[in-house]
Amino acid sequence: MVSGKYSALAGAISREQMIANTSANLANVNTSGYKKSLLSFESLLRGEKQTAEARGINYNRVRQNFTDFSPGPLRQTENPLDMALNGEGFFKVQGPDGTHYTRRGDFVIDPEGVLRTTNGLPVLDAGNGQITIPDTTIGKVAVSESGIIYLLTPDGARAEIAQLAIVGVDDPKMLKRSGDTTFVLGDGGVETPIENPAVIQGSLEVSNVSMVEEMTGMIDSFRLFETYHKVLKSYGTISEQQEELGTLS
Repeated sequence: MVSGKYSALAGAISREQMIANTSANLANVNTSGYKKSLLSFESLLRGEKQTAEARGINYNRVRQNFTDFSPGPLRQTENPLDMALNGEGFFKVQGPDGTHYTRRGDFVIDPEGVLRTTNGLPVLDAGNGQITIPDTTIGKVAVSESGIIYLLTPDGARAEIAQLAIVGVDDPKMLKRSGDTTFVLGDGGVETPIENPAVIQGSLEVSNVSMVEEMTGMIDSFRLFETYHKVLKSYGTISEQQEELGTLS
């Protein structure tokens, strides 16, 4: 009976973890560049061990927490500082602990003219330096498909400012989530060049979270959690009855 109780407890914990993961995805359904988080589970015992050692009762745990890097749809904004990547690649930004990678391109210019993410991280150029844009009151910012930033002046002149750093990684599984939309490259991960990046100015990549799929998963997880909770409650009732029977003379 004890084994069955712990098996139900393991199931309840796994559903609770899944609910927390789904809640995080739903909270970012409208966050530009957000990539949904996924969980996979595994059984602690397999094959003969489950039959011989656990009498068919099993326990599970989180096997892997990983990210779905599939592209989200593009939304046109007409803001010249909004940029989306159509296809592979990441923007490089300077985090507090080194280089970060993101698909979120709703950039801003701070009072010093530095191009930053909305949470204040400097956007990096091809030489891993910060990008400084001159006074935009005398010109308009234009970005080519290859990621070159220009300043267009009223007299028709075009001055090249910087080349956005747009890179890929050899194995996306090596990217570890640092914030809602930024990632760091784990040990052994290799940064790779993007030969033909496709930057779309005036657009943003929307989150790849599907509201319908996440809500369906949330309902299923809640139902399973409630089932495990009822099983645990039943074990508690049985234990109380056994104690009462044990006190009879």
